[in-house]
Amino acid sequence: MSVNSKRKEIESKLEVVYDDDELVVMIAPEEDELKNVIIDLLKERPMDIKEIHSVLTNLASDEKIRKALNELAEEGKVIEDKKTKKFMLLGVSN
Repeated sequence: MSVNSKRKEIESKLEVVYDDDELVVMIAPEEDELKNVIIDLLKERPMDIKEIHSVLTNLASDEKIRKALNELAEEGKVIEDKKTKKFMLLGVSN
């Protein structure tokens, strides 16, 4: 799935607070929602922070993504490959 189509899928699940021909304003995902979005992304393939951020541009800052990944790692849901710097779901082989 392309970055744009994945971003559109994520955006379709967010609450829209304003919409016109030139601008759409959405409420950014909360912490738990962000973790679920990241898990969904990692189900497709291992990704580094830059790749995750490219999908979540304007929806979550680099800092929020790092925090969510650290919490997911502490919860034992993801692990970072130190060699490639890519995060992957635990128990899922790609």
